[in-house]
Amino acid sequence: MFNNKKNKELLFEKNLFFYASVRGSFILLPQGYVLWQNIQKELDKKFAVHGIQNVLLPTLIPLSLFSKEKEHIEGFNPECYYIEKIGNKKLLDPLILRPTSETAFYYLYSKILFSYKQLPLLYNQWCSVFRNEKNISVFFRNTEFYWQEGHTIHISENEARKLVFDILDDYKWYVKNILCLANFSGRKTEEEKFKGALETYSIECLLPDKQCLQLATSHYFGNNFCKLMNVKFQNKENIFQYPFSTSWGTSTRAIGAITKTHNDENGIIFPFFIAPIQIAFVLITNDLQLFKYYQEINNLISTFYRCKLYNNNSQFNLNIKQADQEGCPIKIILGLKEMQEKNITLIRRNNNNKKYLIFLEKDIKEDLILIHNNVLKKIIKERKDYDYNIEKYELEELIKKEIKKNKIKKIIEEQALLLNKNLYQNSLIFLKKNIYEIKNYEDLNSKIKINIEGLFLISFCNEIECEKNIKNKIKSYSIRCIKENIIKDKIKCLFCQSLAKIIVYLGRSK
Repeated sequence: MFNNKKNKELLFEKNLFFYASVRGSFILLPQGYVLWQNIQKELDKKFAVHGIQNVLLPTLIPLSLFSKEKEHIEGFNPECYYIEKIGNKKLLDPLILRPTSETAFYYLYSKILFSYKQLPLLYNQWCSVFRNEKNISVFFRNTEFYWQEGHTIHISENEARKLVFDILDDYKWYVKNILCLANFSGRKTEEEKFKGALETYSIECLLPDKQCLQLATSHYFGNNFCKLMNVKFQNKENIFQYPFSTSWGTSTRAIGAITKTHNDENGIIFPFFIAPIQIAFVLITNDLQLFKYYQEINNLISTFYRCKLYNNNSQFNLNIKQADQEGCPIKIILGLKEMQEKNITLIRRNNNNKKYLIFLEKDIKEDLILIHNNVLKKIIKERKDYDYNIEKYELEELIKKEIKKNKIKKIIEEQALLLNKNLYQNSLIFLKKNIYEIKNYEDLNSKIKINIEGLFLISFCNEIECEKNIKNKIKSYSIRCIKENIIKDKIKCLFCQSLAKIIVYLGRSK
């Protein structure tokens, strides 16, 4: 695992990010932007199942609109950027660069919603937001960063709550299967929940530095925001009522999480499905016929995968190193031997010592006879004006290509799943190894004193005043989320010794 400085160097050198001219902002370079686009595509597919549509709202929000929700603005006020002048003219109603878009969405809903027939309204936007973070860390804490935020309104409480948990399940699937990160999840405490929400549920991971990172949240708002923003609809009985709403989001923190977690001495290892380059072609020698063989193989799979030929360096090993440093999950090696024997060598990024040979011509005649003999006869019979031998030859060549393509695709899919599974398992082992069940305050304090870090499972009373005192007792630690409601009787809160109500995860925040 490489250190933080080397991590930053690789993120920059390998075309992922660069520092912007404004402190705390960053530029997504081509590879970084492709990575973010791939994340968007994966999540949009999940959101579309629920009928969610993408929209884009303005960056600027009038202060008068943002101020309508007192608790909301109190939560964001220290981080807000205000625009008070345009040119030399002072604004009577200052503008805010959006730290989040609740009020903007509810302004929209108040203008377009009239009837129950329009519900539910299921909108999501991919955008940037602005927050004045004190401790800057690339992809983790930035003054401007990129995210998605969904905002939906529903006819009933049950329908809204169902979407909250459906989206939470989508995020769990995404974090596990796309980011390949082990995670833990649960409801936030009253002190930690999103300001203005009735309930907040979060999905978090444990980074290699043993700090917790909140990767995604899903909130149930009830009808709080709808009342404040006067969002109403006419129900079936022609009576006006307030709908129920949700909000949920994730961000470019995901990029920070995977680059810190999935790496080795050679650099980043991108999970397969979001990797900017999925297949790295590397040629052993600089030979014209070999290059043509590469083109033949590339043409078979480039419609399925994001492929790139690594041949900038004169040495084969340097091209291998470049592909590894750029995080390509799978390499296909081609040399004169592969060309002569009509096969390819495949290497999985997280197992460079093991090579997989794919014999493209093996059993191909049997496949032709078994699968396509009847099809050949039928087509040739129907097209008597064509020469039998030419027709058969052309069709056989097309079928051979399909068989080769399917062989390569099958192996790549198998190896891609193995790579992702291996990345996730390594992350899961790390998470489990660093979770500690704490029985009393002395136990917790002693572990922290000897620098044992990670996640601590503790009993808690779930009272706000007690939670506020945690930071005074244990600096840098906070309750990440609730693991479970306590079933056993007479368990005491770790901090105040009153009756405990829940078991929570306690950890340091990134």
